[in-house]
Formats: sequence, structure tokens, C-alpha cells
Amino acid sequence: MKKIILLFVLVISMMTAFSQVSQIDSRLYAKYSEEELLDMQANRSASLEYFNWFVENAFVIKEISNPEVSDFPKLRYWDKETKMAGAEATEYNPETFNVMEYDFEVLVNASNAYLIGNTGKILVFYSGNDLTKLFNEYRRKRYENQ
Repeated sequence: MKKIILLFVLVISMMTAFSQVSQIDSRLYAKYSEEELLDMQANRSASLEYFNWFVENAFVIKEISNPEVSDFPKLRYWDKETKMAGAEATEYNPETFNVMEYDFEVLVNASNAYLIGNTGKILVFYSGNDLTKLFNEYRRKRYENQ
């Protein structure tokens, strides 16, 4: 009886872990096609897990003074059709902000920032190295608690 209960708990735990990883965050559709996301879901679940984490954790929004004279590049929308930068972003709404709607670059060894119109805000991405450390820590804690 104990073996059956243990097996049942193990199967449920594995199903829970798999279902959490296999979900596609709807914000990813702003940058990736459905086919790309379904491929990730089926064949590269670790990549999907990373991008699901990325949309919430890869950046911070900071205030700056005098955005009119800022040297930061302007944040531009991502054109999914052409896979190129589109129009400049002019507004920031924390309730609806989706980082995947924008054209950006994450640098390996340095943070990178973009000016969001004349809002007085910048979008700052952590370096690729820092993102790797943060994501690995997130995964360690997540799977430790399962």
C-alpha cells in the first residue's frame, strides 16, 4: 500500500512539474509565432521555461531625469512580420507592459537600457550572464520545493 501511495505521489509530482513547464505565456505570442512556440513546447521545454520566466524577470523599469537629452537608444516596437524594429514606443503602462512587444538586445557581459519615449522611464535589461545566474537560481528554488 505504501508503494502505491508513493508511486501515486511521484506521478502527480511529475505531472505537475511537466504541466508548469509546458504552458506558453500568452505574452510570448507578441514575438514568436504559434508554430515556434509549439515547437519550443514539444522539443525545447527548457527554452520555453526560460522565456516564460524572462517576460517577468529579465528587466527593470527605472526613472530618469531629462529624458529629452538622454543618450539611451529609443525603445522601438518589434514588427513580428518583418522581424525588425518598428515604430518608437511613446508610452509606458505598467498594467499592460509586455517586453516581448519590443525590439531589444540582451548583451552578454553588460546591462542594456532603452528610453521609453519621453515618459522619464528606461527599460533596463540585466546582462546575459546575470540572467543565466538568476534563472538558474529560480530553477533551483522551484525544483527544490517540489
